[in-house]
Amino acid sequence: MELLEQVTYYSEYVRGFGSGAMLIISLSIIMQCHVPMIPFAIVAGVCGYLFGFQQGIILSWGSVVIGSCIAFNVFNFFKLDKFTDNILSRYQILPKLTDKFVMGFILVIHNIPAIPIAVPNIVAAMSKISLSRFMTFTAVGLLVPCMLFTGFGAGIDAFLENPGILTFVPLLVTGVFLVLIKLIDVDKVLSRFG
Repeated sequence: MELLEQVTYYSEYVRGFGSGAMLIISLSIIMQCHVPMIPFAIVAGVCGYLFGFQQGIILSWGSVVIGSCIAFNVFNFFKLDKFTDNILSRYQILPKLTDKFVMGFILVIHNIPAIPIAVPNIVAAMSKISLSRFMTFTAVGLLVPCMLFTGFGAGIDAFLENPGILTFVPLLVTGVFLVLIKLIDVDKVLSRFG
């Protein structure tokens, strides 16, 4: 079976679950935030392909933000920050996980598809960052990749017909995102969520 036939077959199979398909994909995204299994880019693309751009964005972005908040609380429950402090103090390495560093880390790392969603959640749990700051910057940091990957899934036919878009769109989105980060005064924004 060719790849396109497989994609069609499995998408019809998943659509056969009806509204249960949304629940299954949402749960897989939430699990993804704890233990990486499938790259988020693929899951968001599947959301766009199966449910269209609008529903795909709502499903992928909402699920990944909820899953990240649950993961952050689970990692905090197990006192991950105290565990890492003990390990790092043995080797005389002082952790420098300031709020400003963690916020920048979350915003940048969420926009790199090869890095699992769980990594920023673990790093944030190792710091002393508040839940409200974590939620805010996770939601903002995940919005661009969700739109990009869900849009790719929703318009995969157009992307296959014109592969030049595949190099132009990510560069454009990343460029705009970096310009916005440069224009934003991080200290002023952080003071609002303190």
